Amino acid sequence: MKAKSRRKRPRLTLGSVLLGIFIVVAFIPFYVMILGSLKPNFAFFKIPPDLMPWGLITDNYVYVLTKTTILDSFLNSIYISAMITLITVFVSACAGYAFAKKRFWGRNVLFLIVMATMILPRQILMVPNFLVAKNLNLIDRLNGVVLTSIGAPFGIFLCRQFMQTLPDELTDAATIDGCGDLGTFVRIILPLSMPALGSLAIFSFIGGWNDFVWQNIMLTSKDNRTVPIAIAALAEKEYSMIGYQLTGATIATVPMLIIFIFFQKYFVRGITVGAVKG
Repeated sequence: MKAKSRRKRPRLTLGSVLLGIFIVVAFIPFYVMILGSLKPNFAFFKIPPDLMPWGLITDNYVYVLTKTTILDSFLNSIYISAMITLITVFVSACAGYAFAKKRFWGRNVLFLIVMATMILPRQILMVPNFLVAKNLNLIDRLNGVVLTSIGAPFGIFLCRQFMQTLPDELTDAATIDGCGDLGTFVRIILPLSMPALGSLAIFSFIGGWNDFVWQNIMLTSKDNRTVPIAIAALAEKEYSMIGYQLTGATIATVPMLIIFIFFQKYFVRGITVGAVKG
């Protein structure tokens, strides 16, 4: 036993070292972004650039928060991302429950059609989506971005795969006790499906928050700008002020970190749903 434990120690040490190196390398961009937002602009034009954690200022944040419209864009992004997340989770949970636990004619064919839509690149759908949004007078409207950005196929797949792992005895027992389909879904299925729904919420929120191309197409007025569009406009206007740009990027990162911190316990379980029964 001692010989085996001695053999394992170098492997554990090497793994810890490699993990530490990976963490450091992955953290470097965040370090540069956060530190750069607190540095005067001339620090970036030194050779080598000044990336030491002293001589910090808050002028960049004062300028970005008071002289630009990033706060309004921040609220617009929060609304769009939150609505996309709520609708996607709701639709995916309902459809996933139907595909996983209900027996009806054509169920497998309909599910294959849903899966087939995941194969299409989003760029192919932009033109028809834009024409539909234009005909419905949804251009330059926040709700128009929400309705054309709901990513249900992946969510349906995720929820269906997870709900299939839930024992049918639970729903049968609820039916025997007089619980209808709605009650079974709300009281039993949804609470047990929180790992899948939590990971789906992370994917949906981050996808809606970072979606620059489609939001830039749909939103044409300055008042309806979202954070990615506002940062791009800031970079175009203040192309030589790197500190302003990094400040905007830092502000844009905060909601994603908050969402991930609150739902991280569901993230690892949720991303492995596709590997289970189904």
